[in-house]
Amino acid sequence: MPTVDQAVGRSEFDGWVHAHTGDLLRYARSRVRDEAVAEDLVQLAFIAAWEGRKKFAQQSSPRTWLFSILKNKIADHWRKAYRDPVVHGVEPMDLDFFDGDGGWAPGHIPQEWGLDGPDDDEQIQRFLADCLQQLPAHWRAAVEMKFLKEKDADAICQELGVSATNYWQQIHRAKVRLRDCISTNMKKHRH
Repeated sequence: MPTVDQAVGRSEFDGWVHAHTGDLLRYARSRVRDEAVAEDLVQLAFIAAWEGRKKFAQQSSPRTWLFSILKNKIADHWRKAYRDPVVHGVEPMDLDFFDGDGGWAPGHIPQEWGLDGPDDDEQIQRFLADCLQQLPAHWRAAVEMKFLKEKDADAICQELGVSATNYWQQIHRAKVRLRDCISTNMKKHRH
């Protein structure tokens, strides 16, 4: 029976890199939405795998093991983003825009944009996509998980490594920022 060192030699590890880089990159891109960051995270995952190759006990497939390492690297990335956020222009009163259930508070409900054609829906979708990209990365991740991937709050908090209070605060702030961004774009579009 081969030893672990023999089982995960340089040539076999190179084969893992060749076989799994594409899938790992696609997964990382779907989680961070930034090509350079995704590439860095995959590279860090491979470095960690190479350094920890003696610990690979072959109880799982190499693919499963590499994805596990990558998921940890992504979680570390988001934890760091939450610990050291770069946020501009957020006012504490932003939270006054919402009621206790997370809906818009009276007086802060967005105005109708007066658009209802099929082309208008596509335009709003483009504005939403652009505005999502302008959010701080950690807000965007929380919004995408909640509204696009329909994950529950507990799962999101766990994946991002944040408290429920922090998560809800960021969701509220992101909604205000998205509303303002889309409204500004709609005003420009109409003129």
